[in-house]
Amino acid sequence: MTENSIDHRRLAKKLTWRDGMAMALTLPVGLFVTFGYLLGVVGAWTAITVWFIGAVISFLQCKVFAEMAAMFPRDSGGVARYAIEGWKKYFAPLGAIAAFGYWLGWSLSISMASVVFGELIEATWFQDNTLAFGIFGNQLGLEHLFALGAMLFAWAFNYFGLKFGATVNKVLGLLVVAGLAVITVACLVSPSIHWSTANLSWSVAGDWRTVAVVFYVTAWTIYAGEIVASFAPEYKDTARDTSKAMSRISLFMIVLFVVVPTALAGGLGEGVVRDNPVNYVAVAFDQAFGGAAWIGTIVIASALLISIISTTADGGRALFGLAQEGMTIKQLDWVNRWGVPGRSLTLDVLLNATVMVLVGHPVSILLASNLGYLLSIILGLSAFLLLRKDRPNWPRPIRRSNGWIPFVAVLVVFNVFITAIGVLNPELLGYGGARESLVAVAVLLFSVVLYAYRRVVQDKLPMLWRLPAPAMPHGADAVALEHEMRQMHSSPTHLANRDPMTPTELEKDPL
Repeated sequence: MTENSIDHRRLAKKLTWRDGMAMALTLPVGLFVTFGYLLGVVGAWTAITVWFIGAVISFLQCKVFAEMAAMFPRDSGGVARYAIEGWKKYFAPLGAIAAFGYWLGWSLSISMASVVFGELIEATWFQDNTLAFGIFGNQLGLEHLFALGAMLFAWAFNYFGLKFGATVNKVLGLLVVAGLAVITVACLVSPSIHWSTANLSWSVAGDWRTVAVVFYVTAWTIYAGEIVASFAPEYKDTARDTSKAMSRISLFMIVLFVVVPTALAGGLGEGVVRDNPVNYVAVAFDQAFGGAAWIGTIVIASALLISIISTTADGGRALFGLAQEGMTIKQLDWVNRWGVPGRSLTLDVLLNATVMVLVGHPVSILLASNLGYLLSIILGLSAFLLLRKDRPNWPRPIRRSNGWIPFVAVLVVFNVFITAIGVLNPELLGYGGARESLVAVAVLLFSVVLYAYRRVVQDKLPMLWRLPAPAMPHGADAVALEHEMRQMHSSPTHLANRDPMTPTELEKDPL
């Protein structure tokens, strides 16, 4: 395939729902990164309950996002793109804020996961290392070189085709799932680990606001099943593959965030997990199998690599989708010869390498990025309500019943409440403060500046705060939707004796 034969504004359609799930296997990383830190302010039962509630909410939100993914089968960017479509008729910069917030939430977790990856490798195999050097007043070491290597590894796997990266994620993902399954069972049955409910508590250091902030700071991982929607235009069957991947990864999350922490905290005790917030899985392997801490390190390192690969892919597509819609610099509206948004991926990695060098603790990075992510979720959910009102006749290969409309409104209010409490009270977790929230606000406001630059300077258009929104799809969008509708209504299992007005399996509400 030659360079000239590629449409530099269209993503390659090579993925299946299994590839989407493989990319979403980044999600266990949230468990590894946050559980130990949370046990400093809440008990294990409290944290697990928060995660369970959040995972159920995520499952329901993914049902909503699946409808919008099928509405725009050619559009990259996932949740942020739906926010752009829903809000541009009312206040277009909100779309830019949603997209940059989404990108910020996913992208900056690359540097966080990379640093933790480097720390794990150094602590396990290079304990005697003394390498240290300073850049702009920050002390760096061997772990940061490993972190940079992990970023470049993820960039290469994504730049030369997402299918290859998804294949690697499948292998690493199976390793992670197998490792978690083994240690979960071991914590429950091993004679050297005495699992007991007495090791788990409902303690809360503070009041209900502390629990709300715990939900806020972990929303980036418990809501993250929506990541598969970012790859919607790259699935061979956009509507079916997106819906299947979202449903399956959401159910996996519900099980993961209940069973694994219950087994580990109940076996090791809250104190051990709290004192080893990054490598408590390695401690569990060591106690269960004697001298097998390195196996736990490999499991965690593999999960972190999956996270870095997936978030690099997702962050790049968020920028690409933003540029496609004319809301940031046009140079990012481009794909390389492998059908991948290479410039966006490269910019993403360069930014994270800079953040890793210049910014302090990885958890502070997470706190700064979380505001943008939750804003994108709020604007994406509210876009569902606006699109139902403004585009009632738009073809929907997946259509939820009208009963979802008030339910989604409740979800929007709930997420606004959690975000407000989290932004105003980050110190309740024992780290962070106003500075991290101000950094996030500054980045989001800068997105409006880039939106204005694209329209006024690059596109030479007047600055508009409201943009026209078509009531029906046109051109290539209409053709793509017609294809999706035809695929949905021509499933081999439903061709015979099917009433054309009967919803397909994907259109039926399981609730």
